[in-house]
Amino acid sequence: MIGRPVTDIIPADRQNEETLILEKIRRGERIDHFETKRLHKDGGLIDVSLTISPVLDKDGQVVGASKIARDVTKQKQAAERLEAALQEAEKQSRLKDDFLATLSHELRTPLQSILGWTQVLRSGDVDENESKQALEVIYRNAQAQTRIIEDLLDMSRILTGKVRLDVQRVSLPFVIEAAIESVKPAAEAKGVRIRSILDPLAKQIAGDPNRLQQIFWNLLSNAIKFTSRNGRVDIILERINSHLEVNVSDTGAGIAPDFLPYVFERFRQADSSKSRRHGGLGLGLAIVKHLVELHGGTVWVKSGGLSKGATFTVTFPLPVLQGEQEGVRLNASAESAKETASPDLSGVSVLVVDDEEDARQLLKSILSKAGADVRMAKSAKEALLNIKTEIPAVLVSDIGMPEEDGYFLIGAVRALSANEGGKVPAVALTAYTRAEDRIRSLAAGFQMHISKPADSLELLMVVASLAHR
Repeated sequence: MIGRPVTDIIPADRQNEETLILEKIRRGERIDHFETKRLHKDGGLIDVSLTISPVLDKDGQVVGASKIARDVTKQKQAAERLEAALQEAEKQSRLKDDFLATLSHELRTPLQSILGWTQVLRSGDVDENESKQALEVIYRNAQAQTRIIEDLLDMSRILTGKVRLDVQRVSLPFVIEAAIESVKPAAEAKGVRIRSILDPLAKQIAGDPNRLQQIFWNLLSNAIKFTSRNGRVDIILERINSHLEVNVSDTGAGIAPDFLPYVFERFRQADSSKSRRHGGLGLGLAIVKHLVELHGGTVWVKSGGLSKGATFTVTFPLPVLQGEQEGVRLNASAESAKETASPDLSGVSVLVVDDEEDARQLLKSILSKAGADVRMAKSAKEALLNIKTEIPAVLVSDIGMPEEDGYFLIGAVRALSANEGGKVPAVALTAYTRAEDRIRSLAAGFQMHISKPADSLELLMVVASLAHR
């Protein structure tokens, strides 16, 4: 730089800076920590902090300038990273606040219907039609709350990497048909027509039938939710090369181009305002994406824009080798469950242990109607006294109870001799539903673990099984 003008290291868009600097120097002023950019000898730009002082002769006249330029690129980058982190933290905080507000709304909305109709029923001033309507509304809204809780638990399992698949050979057409059946009432209530074209010769894939049905239930429910009355939802299954492809398309609200990249992000919704038309937590599609990828598949979405509908495409790889029983519907649990009669528990003594009075009374009602002789206890201590008085055929116990929990109870029971009731078959009926909770229950001494809210028939079948019925 010796013998060359200082403007050679100043970027073209900052040339006026030197004029301003020289004007200050001529006035005898000092410039401290002036941040700007300068050209490196390789042609690149670097961030610098300038300190410039006038050089005076013995008469106090300005005859030159002393300039120090410090490279502050790393500091600037660190500051930019910090600023980006702060902005991201603020964004996540807003998302969390929005999500909590949405969660509160989504939980309270069905709760309003449940509580309202319960109060109407308790008043006794209802006719048979109103009573039937009340029970249907209560049941439907309780199911809605259950789905919300299941979505939250699934997302928790996804975030902690604890989702487990019960992999078996699965007929995808059957899974899709089951998913369609489960969403038909919602579609019919809204006047949305569902049309399915399923390749009957589609080969089986390796997967978890319940999780696969969850994928298609979510996609179909989403399509119905965003499709207006008299609209249509199509689901098409076909084989393409070495994989099966399922397209779920609708004639609904469509997706804005700027939101398409965020469709599968958790807690993200195109409209999260209080005036939004459609409910939900913004978890369904995030769960879909994760479950599809756990099956080795892919999922993506296309939309022509707002009011132009959307198409979700899911692909699953076909196994290299097929089993001998291709086409056999191995996952027909839903059909067989419908055909299963309620078991007869006449003469079976059952001890129900739960600290919640409502839960105890509900279990007593379900078991008594099947013929069981039901005794109840509201604590582990009371249950132990009950067992010592008369050994039940089956013990059904909650886990989360104050003072001594269900694990304490089963430990104390198993410490008894066989003659004292130490061998009584036991069921853990609990709201703790993680895989580790199930393992802990079985390790503690329970024979079975049932998650709340439990299906009545499932509970009766388990009790019947343990009572050798």
